[in-house]
Amino acid sequence: MNPPRTVKNVISLRNWRKKTFTDIYVFDIDNTIFESVGSYEEDYDLDKFRKDNTFFKNLSLKKLPLFFAIKNYFGKPNSLVVIQTAREYKWWLPIILWLKGVKYDFLFQRPKRNIDSASSLKRTQLVNLILWRKIEIGNVFFIDDDKQNRESVGSLPYAITFDAEKLNREAIIGFINRRK
Repeated sequence: MNPPRTVKNVISLRNWRKKTFTDIYVFDIDNTIFESVGSYEEDYDLDKFRKDNTFFKNLSLKKLPLFFAIKNYFGKPNSLVVIQTAREYKWWLPIILWLKGVKYDFLFQRPKRNIDSASSLKRTQLVNLILWRKIEIGNVFFIDDDKQNRESVGSLPYAITFDAEKLNREAIIGFINRRK
């Protein structure tokens, strides 16, 4: 987990136990806010994905429509924006996100040597975010392209899940229709 990116958020973290967050918005990276860096979703070859997941390849990632949606939630009172990925921890990922203009309060990456399934990892990280800090929340809006991840997190009583591919596709179709 990486610290928040703004001084305002660093100061407010000290008061978390006194706060109630109405909403937590959780965005995946690959095929949600950016096109996937590798072909893991196609062939499930983790070693190949690790080789594809380089600093320079990440610099050229194409933004998807949900990337632009984050600005609607970041900085909103009593809300948190979480970027969550099952990618193995890379020290440079926060730099890439900063260079790309992604604003967030928390970044979750897969800890090194963690072999949990992506769905189990993501669910556990979100539960720990809430329980360890003893924060009061309203809803967790979880946006991910993977059905298993959505089902796992969706089993939490406060989680509402969204299919990232569907949302991105609808945004593109809506944009095309507006241009006609």
